[in-house]
Amino acid sequence: MNIFPACQWIFHVGLCTSIFTLGFVCVDRTHLPLAVIVIGCGVFCWVMCWHFGRFSLSSVIVYAVLFRLMLAGVPPSLSDDAYRYVWDGLIQKRGGNPYEFAPQDVPWTDHHQDIIYERLNSKSFISVYPPVSQLIFRFGAFWHRSDTFWSYYVIKAIFILAELMAIFILSRIVSSGFVLFYAWNPIVILETAGQAHTESAVLLALVLVLYLAQKNRVEWASVFLAMAGWIKLFPFIFFPFLWTRYGWRAVWPGILAGVLLALPFSAPYVPFHVAGSLNLYARFFEFNAGIYYGIKSILEWFTGDDWSKQLGPFMRLIFLCGLPVLYTVDYRQHWPLARAMLITTGAYLALTTTVHPWYLLVPLFLCASLQVRGFHWVWLSACSIGTYLLYVGGPYWTFVILGWAGWGAAGMIRYVPEWMRGLMRFRARKKVSWIRPFLPRDCFGMTLLDLGCAEGYVGEHIQYELGAGVQLADVVSMNQTQLPHVLLKPGPLPWPSGHFDVVLLCFVLHHARNPEHVLREAIRVSSDRVIVVESVYTTLWQHRLLSIFDCFVNRFRSWGRMKDQEKYVHFRTSSEWRKLFVDHGGEVVGEFQVGFGPFTTAGFVLRPRA
Repeated sequence: MNIFPACQWIFHVGLCTSIFTLGFVCVDRTHLPLAVIVIGCGVFCWVMCWHFGRFSLSSVIVYAVLFRLMLAGVPPSLSDDAYRYVWDGLIQKRGGNPYEFAPQDVPWTDHHQDIIYERLNSKSFISVYPPVSQLIFRFGAFWHRSDTFWSYYVIKAIFILAELMAIFILSRIVSSGFVLFYAWNPIVILETAGQAHTESAVLLALVLVLYLAQKNRVEWASVFLAMAGWIKLFPFIFFPFLWTRYGWRAVWPGILAGVLLALPFSAPYVPFHVAGSLNLYARFFEFNAGIYYGIKSILEWFTGDDWSKQLGPFMRLIFLCGLPVLYTVDYRQHWPLARAMLITTGAYLALTTTVHPWYLLVPLFLCASLQVRGFHWVWLSACSIGTYLLYVGGPYWTFVILGWAGWGAAGMIRYVPEWMRGLMRFRARKKVSWIRPFLPRDCFGMTLLDLGCAEGYVGEHIQYELGAGVQLADVVSMNQTQLPHVLLKPGPLPWPSGHFDVVLLCFVLHHARNPEHVLREAIRVSSDRVIVVESVYTTLWQHRLLSIFDCFVNRFRSWGRMKDQEKYVHFRTSSEWRKLFVDHGGEVVGEFQVGFGPFTTAGFVLRPRA
């Protein structure tokens, strides 16, 4: 009997029940503990629905619409942002500019009697919502009455429609399972249909950017990226990704559209007022920012002072200085556009001082667009819902610590192997640059044995960049390339004498149980030269550091597969290596040395002695 269909519908009913219940328990903050429990149950059912994943695309979209309708009537109970939406719209309706005055300073005192004003937070801060968001607020203000929230529900309807359009476009570029991954997430539904955050409209603009770029209609992609930036400022940092992929034609339409959209709000004071508010947010606002909290706590522990006013702007500076690095790595690695956006958004959220639950909608949506699971973002978003308990004196810090600790752990599991591969490939290019002067000028047609190749990245670089024919060989199966690989057994090498032009021993001999035997065999199967690269030391403390560092790095990179080789580690000085080579049939005809201290590397070019 197949239990999967039954499980699928059991969890589906649980998800529907959870979202329906949210419509009642989220009407005010008095039910927040119950709301967090209901969301937790809903998240579990959603994950199970996604895991069993046998829903058709049409059913995924239909239920996505129904889930949002269930929460469409929820008031802005968990966030005060919606009141600022309406306030900014009312200022525009009156003919004012929302960037001119803080709410407490507006010259129209009758607005202070409005039901909206008493619910505003940050009355002393000038609005930072960008122009496209302001136009949506202005439209909603047409339906405003001083004693009702009609304008809020009009704005919410616009955001719900925008997000549903985003889901529909997402369904054109990913499988139904990943549409479900985003569209049925109870956290997403609560923050979009339930609380009407501007991220709903940002997602529509971003998915249009991805869709249009995929269709090579990059001029329009540029326009929608400008619109995304004028809904929520941070998408502007994605423009260099378009430029490096498609050139100037993917930039100038966005610049033109951005200027035209900003014109209705242009005034000399706007840049200074908005920059002032943004700076105040960075200095004084903090919420659910795990890395920021951690650094702040460490600094307070060491100094006894509160560093929040300095730390927020400093972390913002680190992010801005890191952007060129991200752009450069993206240019070299050729990331998919959505992945470049996801990595940059992740860096932004990791280094900001405020991470509200709705900020996490963008990485969740980008994970869906990439068709990757993104469990670290799922975990953080689920725990972030618990931070709402701060409003009722609940265990806020428990959810902050659990959320960010889990995010870090899951992120390491997800990304560290990939980062290690990138680092090892970078190191491989450096190693090849060391030995390149000692290889033949024309490597085409040359045969090379990379003996003790590990992942094989050095041999891969030599073959694809220099044109040599490379054979990989090692006693441990760690090959990550498409090159031919031989798993060696104890004894002689399985090739006749002089079979290869060059044999490469790159950081191999110090691990060998019998380095003399390995060296003799390498010399035997080489017809021209053997190149040996080894770490060397000059003092006892350097030797100890080398031993510790070598053990740690090799155990980490091989996930323990090199444990047997750790038993035989024996580093030597440069003179000791030379003596070993001479004693076992090699003549040193060339040398190089790079690095310093315990990180000194020496290279030796050997020829078989006649």
